[in-house]
Amino acid sequence: MDKGGKQEFIIRVCCIIAAFVLWLFITSTENPISDYKIKNIPVQLVNMDILDDSNLTLVPGQELEIDLNIKGANTSILLDKKAEDFTVVADLSAYALKEGEQNIPIEIRRSPDNINVVNSDSLFIRVNLDKLVETKLPINFNISGVPKQGYYASEPQLSKESATVVGGSKFVSTVKAIIVEENIQDAESDVIKSYKLIPVDSKEKAIDEVTVKPSHIDVKIPIRKTKTVGVQVKTTGKLSANLVLGSIKVLPERFDITGSAEALNNIENLSTESIDLSKISKTSTIDAKVTIPEGLSLVSAASEATVKVQVNVIKIVQKSISLDIKYVNLDTNYEVTPLKNKSELVVSASETVINSLDLSKFSATLDLINLVEGEHTITVLVPMPEGIKLISSSPEKILVTITKKQTEVTNNNDNTSE
Repeated sequence: MDKGGKQEFIIRVCCIIAAFVLWLFITSTENPISDYKIKNIPVQLVNMDILDDSNLTLVPGQELEIDLNIKGANTSILLDKKAEDFTVVADLSAYALKEGEQNIPIEIRRSPDNINVVNSDSLFIRVNLDKLVETKLPINFNISGVPKQGYYASEPQLSKESATVVGGSKFVSTVKAIIVEENIQDAESDVIKSYKLIPVDSKEKAIDEVTVKPSHIDVKIPIRKTKTVGVQVKTTGKLSANLVLGSIKVLPERFDITGSAEALNNIENLSTESIDLSKISKTSTIDAKVTIPEGLSLVSAASEATVKVQVNVIKIVQKSISLDIKYVNLDTNYEVTPLKNKSELVVSASETVINSLDLSKFSATLDLINLVEGEHTITVLVPMPEGIKLISSSPEKILVTITKKQTEVTNNNDNTSE
């Protein structure tokens, strides 16, 4: 750069510095009017009760704020101002309200004395209104966790069964349920609390944009001791003569019950309603109700219990058999002549036993002990193997004749001739 160029550059720098110094002097001594913008000043809505009268509500989530352009004597005064120095309101009662977005005039009710608001008479705030609706929904109590072992949680007792959801139609329509939640893990006594009602959508996500009335309810969750007991089957009547009872089985065999400590201590088994055996002609499975004594209840959600009772019956059949009659205990000095040598029997047993009958296990005998010569009527003894019943025996008695045995005599006749 030549000498003339350097001098020109220095002159320009000096001019800029002089202009800046002059600006500082003027702003500090002459107080020129300056413009400035205050951002995010909250707008207060007044006379909100007009919304209820019009069945409208403010859509949640709106940022009701406004920016103001202000003027002041100098920049330092303007820079000192904040949003909190202003009170800005929108009077809802001064406007014909309707559903949807609309502009509401605003009023500046408080501002610093040493500034002016530009266009303060033509400012608006955009407000979104929705139709105010309400719907009544049942309250669902969601319990998680399980009580301490040996205890059971009975059905929760709610101070109210339903509540009302109030709010804008857009948000109320998304509410599908009102829930209360409680974890009863390892509880061993009644849970009694006041719970906040939570409105949720179909995915159980909380909807915060609505109001629930009432907001809380009182709930009691009874926690009771439990006991496992068996089931006794009650019967009435008798099976027909050709049937015998094989066994009775019941499913399920046991139930968990709950109730007061005294009631639990006094019970060992539950009983079914009576089953009439006289109406059973074959092995059958019958549905029977279980009687739950007063003061007790089932741990399961069911209010009553039903069991399946399997009644196994055995068919009884008869069979005729013929046996040779034998006599015992006859004195060796006698002999016997029976009137009959055969015993005709009719026996009964289960069909299975009859079909596999072993005749070697049967006998028909006459006990002749201490009998002497002559005629005697003796009862035929026919003992029955286990599981077999004697229906009839013919003859029941037999006439026998006992005689002395003949002694063989040898005579030696010696004839001598003289």
